Amino acid sequence: MFRLDPSHRLPFEWRNIAEVSRSPGVYVIYDLAGPIYAGRSRVDIHRRLQSHFNGTGNRNLALTRRIGASSSLTFTYCLLPTTEQVDAERILIAALGVAKYANLRRERLYEDDL
Repeated sequence: MFRLDPSHRLPFEWRNIAEVSRSPGVYVIYDLAGPIYAGRSRVDIHRRLQSHFNGTGNRNLALTRRIGASSSLTFTYCLLPTTEQVDAERILIAALGVAKYANLRRERLYEDDL
């Protein structure tokens, strides 16, 4: 079972991303209204978050950065073995409702799956 603590969110800034481990895991990115993106990295969660920060990871998150709304973004993450990530990501996307916002992947990731 994975433990992702939504109360321990960090500002989505380079200095905080730089502190993230280079291990596999899952993560959630939030704006002021709540969670907007849930994702996973099979190898290097640091690099995946960095790609979102640079605007190359997800087009909706990139748009957020281009319009200047990125200062309101925060994130949390959990290191997790690759074998557990697909289910964890699917559960996060369905439970948080982020498929309606920034998550674009459609791998049976709907609320009906819970």
